[in-house]
Amino acid sequence: MKLLLATLLSLAVLPGCTSLGRLDAKASPPTVSESIFVIGVTPANHRISAFPGTVEDGVFRQNAFLPAALYGAAKDGFIVGKASAGDVLAITNVRLISDDSTAFLGRDFSPCKAAKTFVFQIPKGKVIYIGSVDYKFKEDKLEVHYRRDLKAATKYIDTNYPLLKGMVEYQEPQLLPTAINCNPGPIYIPIYINAK
Repeated sequence: MKLLLATLLSLAVLPGCTSLGRLDAKASPPTVSESIFVIGVTPANHRISAFPGTVEDGVFRQNAFLPAALYGAAKDGFIVGKASAGDVLAITNVRLISDDSTAFLGRDFSPCKAAKTFVFQIPKGKVIYIGSVDYKFKEDKLEVHYRRDLKAATKYIDTNYPLLKGMVEYQEPQLLPTAINCNPGPIYIPIYINAK
């Protein structure tokens, strides 16, 4: 019950934000107690939430008492955030909006049941590219395609984040189910792995 209440509260607060935890172009290199992470997200009208939690028995369990490490839309196809070393994060919500002027009128999608999502652990003092996610709204469901494009992520960081130039390295995420309950509202996300 506490997890459900915390999740609903987080989702109620987040839609009003344009971004939370998204780093701007002046970002400094990470210290040894943190890392910067890069995720590709398309199309631009999809906002992701990355929450901290733990992995237990191959399932990601969101921490009901911690806020999102990142919420927002990608800029030019990528979103960049920062988290403390040792944290385990997962994309636990996707908000689809018509445009920036209607952020309050979006639809939320969460991975539940057997659907899998990006789960990744934050290393010490690195700039890591986790991978890219392409979303497609289809018949009241959100199709999700995962892919890896380190070259594009490196070019994006080198071009837009001068203090991080040459620092990007790939860190393979886990694709795991979550402990999110599909029944009071989140819509199931079917996951399709794109093997490009």
